[in-house]
Amino acid sequence: MTTPGFYNKLIISSIFPFKTDKRPTISKTRRHSFLDGLALLLNDSNQSTSVYPLLKENKILITRNKQLKDNDEEYFDKFFGLIREYSQHCLTSNQHGMHEIYSSLESIVFEYNKRKCIDRIIDYLFNDVVSNLEKLPNNNVDDLCQKITYNKLNKGSADYYHLKDNKMSLKEYILILFNWIKFIISNRDSIRNNKSNLELKIILKFQATAELLYHSRIFRSMLSIVYSIDNVERILYYLDKVSAHRLSLNLILKTLEKRKSEYGERYKNIQWSFIEPIEKVVELKETPSSSFDKIWSACGLQNDQTKTAFQNEYIQNKFVEYDSSLKLSTCLHSEIRMIDCLIEQNIKEVHDKDVEIGISKLPCYLCSIYIEKLNIDFNRMFYVGSLITDGKIYPNWMFRNNEEDKIINYVNDQLYTFIKNDLQLLQSRIRTKSGDSDKQEIDIDDDDVNNAYMLRAMKEIEEQ
Repeated sequence: MTTPGFYNKLIISSIFPFKTDKRPTISKTRRHSFLDGLALLLNDSNQSTSVYPLLKENKILITRNKQLKDNDEEYFDKFFGLIREYSQHCLTSNQHGMHEIYSSLESIVFEYNKRKCIDRIIDYLFNDVVSNLEKLPNNNVDDLCQKITYNKLNKGSADYYHLKDNKMSLKEYILILFNWIKFIISNRDSIRNNKSNLELKIILKFQATAELLYHSRIFRSMLSIVYSIDNVERILYYLDKVSAHRLSLNLILKTLEKRKSEYGERYKNIQWSFIEPIEKVVELKETPSSSFDKIWSACGLQNDQTKTAFQNEYIQNKFVEYDSSLKLSTCLHSEIRMIDCLIEQNIKEVHDKDVEIGISKLPCYLCSIYIEKLNIDFNRMFYVGSLITDGKIYPNWMFRNNEEDKIINYVNDQLYTFIKNDLQLLQSRIRTKSGDSDKQEIDIDDDDVNNAYMLRAMKEIEEQ
């Protein structure tokens, strides 16, 4: 049984203004990147969606923290129907058919995920990034040309298209990059001001522009000349984040086209199946405010002005709802629900023990350490997420039903250690909040296919 004290710690840690340390996990394979991209496109604005390809039944298993809505099922049917058609066209090398299906997929994918795409574009956390981008076109082009050096350019990039195919001068191309930057800056404001009445083509063009900038070596070289490493990384992170849905769709379709014998054959008949979420309401035996007082005292901290200042600045009245109701609504996070299903149904399809689960966002801190213990206990390798976790703790988190005490105790101890350490270092540590990451890693090496997708992005931003 899970002790009530765990959930009080969960509430307390989720309210803290700082995050846990980001934890390294296993690097993604191309197959994993494909699955992460698929999960993102199926997520809409939900907290998290996870997917697993059940090969023996030729279907994609889908989990979420919450139940599906009618429009979700309708979208899934359309999406996988188009994926089946696209795969069939890939097998016959029907370029015209692939182009038509791409247009249809692009339309339904971005209409379905429209709200999430807009939220990413207008996220206030990227205001400083946009401010930095705004300054870049003010730099002297001739000076930049003298400092920029480049050797081999990727054929499937805007750099290659302009500098090699069209024999454009570096100065002319930098001016084009400046125009793309200005488009990002000006349209971000218009999207923010008209988010409730926004045409889909504006979002598509914004993402296409961000994608081209993100993959441009010349643009990255300019950034490294003008800005610090931290600012460069933040700018690239922003461009990747706002174009993630487009990058994911392109990655999936490129993979289907280039790996016909593996993916094309499998996805030409692919189906989907939803695994019901698990939710429960936990009865708290003690108010979270009382639990906080006890933990504060156990850390050797005094009931002085420091505690009062901490409560006034960070906790405020956030305990009130929990204190009055003594109840907490929880759910099994989507990646844990998927693992739970694989364990319960004894699904073991891989021979090397690697079980790659696609997820629409980085796993939270507790999911990360929980998966580590499940891997040890079941002698499996459940791989979830990317190189890092998002480091966050959410109050709606829960364990699998009938989980073993040794696993519960381990996660509980980790959570308590986190709270204790941060309270003891309260006056010396400064942490800042950051947004969720849905970074999609792209590693496709077919120049001809990449070139076709780059030209499609070019066409997207040229259309008015």
